[in-house]
Amino acid sequence: MNEEMKTMVNAIIDEIGRVEDRTNRRFDRLEERLDSIQHDVYACKLETSTLDLLLKKIEQLEKRIEELEQKTA
Repeated sequence: MNEEMKTMVNAIIDEIGRVEDRTNRRFDRLEERLDSIQHDVYACKLETSTLDLLLKKIEQLEKRIEELEQKTA
């Protein structure tokens, strides 16, 4: 009985190790995906900032054009 218990305990410990390895691999993949998503979010924020600056510049130019048109009219 004692030898059988040792065998069962060793089998349980081995299975726990396998489950831990699978779980760690899954967490590693999730971490990689999260890093990728964070990179994409950061890129989108930069694009949004750039678009905001471009829109402001366009509005300024449109205002200047209107003023010049009024002066020349």
